[in-house]
Amino acid sequence: MQTQTKGKLHIRIAVYGLKVVTNNIAALIRDGNPQTLNFIVNNKEIGEDGWPGQKKSITIMYCYDDGPLFIAAARENEVLTVGIKEFERSNSAPRQTPVHEQRLSVLGATYGPDDVTYKIKTLISPFNTLSFKADNFTFGDSWYGVAKTLIIILGFGKDVMRVEMFVEREQCYIDLKDFSLSNYTVMIA
Repeated sequence: MQTQTKGKLHIRIAVYGLKVVTNNIAALIRDGNPQTLNFIVNNKEIGEDGWPGQKKSITIMYCYDDGPLFIAAARENEVLTVGIKEFERSNSAPRQTPVHEQRLSVLGATYGPDDVTYKIKTLISPFNTLSFKADNFTFGDSWYGVAKTLIIILGFGKDVMRVEMFVEREQCYIDLKDFSLSNYTVMIA
């Protein structure tokens, strides 16, 4: 069997509702050049019910080969695809600005099915803390009438170290300066 060296899809972390499902999603990757991901977001396909009794969204942080990190998100019962278009975007993307490798950083974030990474980064205080309410006022209502989750992916460089999950209307407080590299091992390689 030939080893693929270009177009390898790496799932750094996947969260469905309030549950980490990284291995379940990695098992859905289709071989090819590039590798792809295409599935209907539901309990049966994912093999878990990440928030029983609630409509859910999925958040996936991925990269191709050793390229930049990207976020894919979708609502329950929608099709989520990471394919050739995403691979080409990864190959043409400028390399990300290096983050402080010894300080915990926000790698990505979603509120329901929306990527809110930029918004979360703008909410970091001069004291390197996050403090706000996870609600529609802060992030907009991307899924009217459905309780949403806020997923914040934290790490050093491109290594995922921690995932913080909040339900809509919950107070969020994260002190990024209280974390150091010595306190963590890589969650997802």
